[in-house]
Amino acid sequence: MNRGARWVAGARPPDGVPARRRGPVGRGRSLVGLAGLALLATGAWLAVTGVSTSDRLRVLVWLVGGVAVHDGVVAPSATVLGRVARLHVPSALLPTLRVAGLALLTLVLLAVPLLATGGLRR
Repeated sequence: MNRGARWVAGARPPDGVPARRRGPVGRGRSLVGLAGLALLATGAWLAVTGVSTSDRLRVLVWLVGGVAVHDGVVAPSATVLGRVARLHVPSALLPTLRVAGLALLTLVLLAVPLLATGGLRR
């Protein structure tokens, strides 16, 4: 059997392929999952109690718009830029370019709302 071939689930894996670990989920993973659920519940509670009824539609539009912009613009752009970079940038520089792109995108996402609304107001 060549290395790229798949093997049937439940069958014995070929030599050199580690068997998947089965058993209970570790404590650390359970704690992280519980912390995530607690933060989700806290965010939902604050969204229900902290947002006025008149602003709920605006918040919903903002959330749906964020998902639409991500799926329609950001993800396809990142895919195209990644493929172009893979063709034109040496492979040793790709990780550095990815980190720089992530940092730049984070700064842009923080700056655009400030610039679009006139900046911080006192």
